[in-house]
Amino acid sequence: MKIPINAMQRLSKIKNSIYDDIKIEYLYHSNKLEGSTFNIKQLNILLEEKMVVGEHSINDVQETINSLELFDFVIETLNEKLTDRLLREYHSILKKNTSDEKYGFVGVYKKIPNKLRNVNIELAQPYEVEELIKILLKTKITSIEDIADFHQKFEHIHPFQDGNGRIGRFIILRQCIENKIDLITIDDEYNKEYREALYEAQTSESLGKLVQVFEKCQKRLDEKLQSYTSTIEQVLKEVD
Repeated sequence: MKIPINAMQRLSKIKNSIYDDIKIEYLYHSNKLEGSTFNIKQLNILLEEKMVVGEHSINDVQETINSLELFDFVIETLNEKLTDRLLREYHSILKKNTSDEKYGFVGVYKKIPNKLRNVNIELAQPYEVEELIKILLKTKITSIEDIADFHQKFEHIHPFQDGNGRIGRFIILRQCIENKIDLITIDDEYNKEYREALYEAQTSESLGKLVQVFEKCQKRLDEKLQSYTSTIEQVLKEVD
């Protein structure tokens, strides 16, 4: 489903609209990929009633609250160029009031080398991050292949001490909207395929499998949001 900037920002102002469903769908899957214990029902209660239901770690609760805020901020700032400053602001919102803030790891690039568990990938060293990100942010995005390539490079740099996966997927969301590409939500159903495809892209520079996973996720999200087609069409007419 393609939703351009003006339509998405218009939807964000309408209560109980497709916007909330997209937000919950996106955050549920993206956060679950990182081990969040919130289910969709609990996320909806948190969004609508500002109540936490269920047993969750303190960090999970805080990062979930933060991710709801960050989703809105990403949509609000779609007309701004994605810069080094804005990227670090994303991270500040995602990780505020978490244990990482206590150690000075929030809103700044990593200070200590990090690594991915169970995969043999050498990530960028802290002293390399700033320059690599500046180069990456100059990338011109026009297609799903470009988004896949940007994503694998961002995750390979792994610029922050923690939260890189979530930030990387927020960037995917932004790039889809900005370039009128069908929205990509990495559905938990494709978790294993996504991680394997991302690893292949990072180690062999072959984007084929990662693009295929993205396309599967686009199709699945389209199916879930099919009932909102007429709403999207109506909003598109209003903002034309």
